[in-house]
Amino acid sequence: MNPDLRELIVEVRAELAADQPATLVWAQIEQAAPADKIPAEVPQPVRELLEVADGVRAGDFELWGTADVDYRRDMLGNMPEFTGVADEPAEWYYLGDLAREPLLLRRDTGAVWWFPRTSDDPFYVRGEFEELMPTLEYLLAAYVFGPLYADVAAQDEWWEFLDEHGLTTVDEDDEESGE
Repeated sequence: MNPDLRELIVEVRAELAADQPATLVWAQIEQAAPADKIPAEVPQPVRELLEVADGVRAGDFELWGTADVDYRRDMLGNMPEFTGVADEPAEWYYLGDLAREPLLLRRDTGAVWWFPRTSDDPFYVRGEFEELMPTLEYLLAAYVFGPLYADVAAQDEWWEFLDEHGLTTVDEDDEESGE
């Protein structure tokens, strides 16, 4: 994981902890998981996140910690048929939820997939499943801790927190350099 992103997660965790219990309803970043508690099957990008935070709740995002690995792995076999996930569950990792709908990581590419909200129907009948971001790191930087949060989630307390901490604007230098 990029050191700047790692540092940002640690700083945000400290800010949230300083404002507890008020922030617990909409955000909580757990302490790092001990290396020996992270199962070997966890993909490297997720392992790097767990080494910083053993679970993240940030507004509509819930990224699961080590305590949920087995349970979530078993849920892969129950994914809607149109996704193809149940046919090849070993190719996927159940990363967490976005607005109580699954976020999955494709093990071979590291891409994060979701069920886009194109209607009010439940995710399992919408028939849409697509890549949200090419990597977990991009998901964290752009959506969970960044300016694209409001594109996929409500402008809620987490969004207000991001805005108060200057994390809701796109850095024009990054845009120009193609990052």
